[in-house]
Amino acid sequence: MEISFLGATRQVTGSMHLLTLNSGYKILIDCGLSYERGDAIELNDNFSFEPSSINLLVLTHAHIDHSGNIPTLIKRGYHGQVLCTEPTAALAENLLRDSVNVQLAESKSKSKNHRNGKNKPIVLYGQQQVEATLDRLVTLPFKKTFKINDEASITFYPAGHILGAASVLVEINESGITKRIGFTGDLGKLNSKIIVDSEPMPDLDFLVCESTYGSRLHTITVPAEEELFKYIKKNCIDSPGKLVIPAFSVGRTQAILFTLNQLYVIGKLNGIKVFTDSPLGILSTKVHEKYEGYLNEESKEFARNHGDLFDFPNLLVIQTESDQKQMAYHSGPSIIVSSAGMVEGGRIQEHVRNNIQNPLCTILIAGYCAEGTFGHRLLQGQSTIKIKNKDRPVYARVASTDVFSAHPDRDGLYKYISASQTGKLKKLFLVHGEEKNIEDFKNFLTKSGVNNVTIPYKGDRFLL
Repeated sequence: MEISFLGATRQVTGSMHLLTLNSGYKILIDCGLSYERGDAIELNDNFSFEPSSINLLVLTHAHIDHSGNIPTLIKRGYHGQVLCTEPTAALAENLLRDSVNVQLAESKSKSKNHRNGKNKPIVLYGQQQVEATLDRLVTLPFKKTFKINDEASITFYPAGHILGAASVLVEINESGITKRIGFTGDLGKLNSKIIVDSEPMPDLDFLVCESTYGSRLHTITVPAEEELFKYIKKNCIDSPGKLVIPAFSVGRTQAILFTLNQLYVIGKLNGIKVFTDSPLGILSTKVHEKYEGYLNEESKEFARNHGDLFDFPNLLVIQTESDQKQMAYHSGPSIIVSSAGMVEGGRIQEHVRNNIQNPLCTILIAGYCAEGTFGHRLLQGQSTIKIKNKDRPVYARVASTDVFSAHPDRDGLYKYISASQTGKLKKLFLVHGEEKNIEDFKNFLTKSGVNNVTIPYKGDRFLL
C-alpha cells in the first residue's frame, strides 16, 4: 500500500491525500482548493493523477480547502461516490454553490482590468458540476464502520473544528495483515463554542495530522462570553462606537452569534444592536439549526432552556435592501458580524471600508489570517491600507482574539497525537501547516519523545 501527498503539504490549503492499495484500488481523502500561491485556475485545474482512476473519495468536512475541487475532479472524469457525514453534505451544498459565484465574481473583476473584458468568464467549474457533486454524496454516521470491499473499511470519528467534521480511520487488510491509517482532517479546539470535542482514533499504525497551529499556544483562557464582552464594553458601552467582527460563514459566525445570544440572555447587551451580514452565513446557520443534535452539550442545554441558539431580539439578519438601509442609518453603538473571516472579499470589506477611518470603531479579527490576506495586513499595524485601489488611513483600532479558534494549538495537537499512539504508531505525517510552523512543531514533538515524524513535500509517496 502506498500513500501520496498531493496537497496541503507545507501550506494550509488544498488538502488531498491518496491511498493506493496493492490491488490497485485508490481512495482519495479530500479534494480541496489551493489558493495560497499563484493563480487559482493554474493551481487547481489539473491533477497529478487520472481522475477516472480514483475508486472512492472521502470528504472530512465542508470547508472549501478540503471540498472545493471535487467538482473539477468530476469534470475531469471521476465517477465514484463521495463519503461524508450528513451535516457536511448540507454545508458543502451551500459552500460549493457559493464557490462558483465567487469564481465568477473574481473572473469578472479581472476582466475589467483587460481590454478583453467581454470574454467568457474563466472558472474552474460551474453549477452543473456542483450539482453532479451533490448527486455523488453518500452520508455516514460517526463511529460506525463502513465496509468498502473485502480489503478496506472506513470509520468516521468526530474531529471538532466545524459542524459534522470527521477524522477518517481507514483499515486495510492485505495478505492477512491489517493496517490502520488515520487522517485527522482539521481538528477543533477543545471546549469550543457549539462544536463537539475531537475524539482520537485508537490503535493507529500511521497518522496524517493537521498542524495549522503547531508552533503557537492559544493565549485566551477566559470563557468566550467574557472575552467578547470585554470588546463590547469598550466599544459599545463605554463609548458609542462600533465593533466589526470578520467571521467565516461556517462555524465562526454561528459561534459568535451563540455567544452574543448568551450575553443577551444575561442582560449584558443593553439594547446594543447586532447586525449579521453574510448570505452564506445565513444559510449555514440554518444548517446548524437543522443538525442541532450534532452540536455540543452547552448548545443543547441552552436550546432546551432558551429556545433559539442564534436568534435574539437585538439581532438583525441582513437579507433585504431595507435591512441594509436600517444598518447604514443606525447611529447608535452596534456590533457587525460579517464574512469573510480573513477580510478577503465578501461583505466584510464594505464594512471595513466604511469604518476604517472611524476612531470609535474596533475591527476584531477572530480567526486565522493567512499571510498576504487583507486581514493579515490589518494585523501588521499599517497606518494606511489599500481598499478598492484607494489608500485609506487607519484610524480604527485593530485587535485579534483566538477565543473562537477552530483549531487546536501546539499542546492540543500534542495531546491528540499522544492519545493516538498507544505504543504502535509507526509513522506520523504532518500536513496542513505553514512551513515554519510545521517545522517548529516537528522539533517540539521530537524533543517530547515522538519519533518517526515526517513532513512530506507535495508529490511525496511512501510505502506503508
